[in-house]
Amino acid sequence: MELEKVSSELYRSFPGSADKIAKEAVRMQGILEETAAAVMMEIEKEKYRKDKDPAHLKECRRIYRHVRKEIESIDSLLEQFGEEEMRRRLTLEDSREKIDYEQYRVDETVAHPLDSVITNKKPSAFSLYGQKVEVNSWKQMLLQTCAMLNRLNPMLFASFESDPELQGRKRPYFSADGQGLDAPAKIPDADMFVETHVSARYLKKMIMNLLDKYQIPHEEYLIYLKKDFTSLHEVDAAPAVKGEESGDEDADRQLSFVFDNDGELREDPS
Repeated sequence: MELEKVSSELYRSFPGSADKIAKEAVRMQGILEETAAAVMMEIEKEKYRKDKDPAHLKECRRIYRHVRKEIESIDSLLEQFGEEEMRRRLTLEDSREKIDYEQYRVDETVAHPLDSVITNKKPSAFSLYGQKVEVNSWKQMLLQTCAMLNRLNPMLFASFESDPELQGRKRPYFSADGQGLDAPAKIPDADMFVETHVSARYLKKMIMNLLDKYQIPHEEYLIYLKKDFTSLHEVDAAPAVKGEESGDEDADRQLSFVFDNDGELREDPS
């Protein structure tokens, strides 16, 4: 969506309108998900009809692909809006103070299901079929998950490069040589690269799709957390900063922070 390109300006100049757009986008995404489910049900019914209509089946599949692309588009928009909202809330004068990350540690022995909320959290490990693997970031979790699946069935995994259901809206997510990926990372012990420039939320969707390809129940995949930064995002409203009302140019030099791949806050150079 074109709104992604102006998300920063929207949240900087029209935060109220940006929040309304985000809420409506969530509502529309829900409607599209219901539509996709209905179309998929029609596809399954048509596949097993005695008087199957190939033309109708092809049209339904075409519609389904377009609906999924719209869902991914909205997902990308919401992700960008979420990042901008985070920046706005964390743009506080006292953000310059050093943050004690130890206070955000959680019990690493507690297992969380794959469908749990992982945004603003840092992983410590994951397990598949009871085999636990320690990781330091979501990126590493994706790579190690791919490595495990590749060992289970290398031929199936190799097919992901050309699988249209495992392609992003704007770029592929798997490549034998890394070409076409924004941030390619080589999968351990596999002749394949995977896209790592994705949010934690979309990374979770990628893993779910991979498990579906292997017909592995999502319940067999568990996540273990090291830190939970959710409370950093529960600020009701950011207080006015110097220059916000007076037009002082200092307002244009506010310090903001973003999360890096390891889940820690760092100063945003932009």
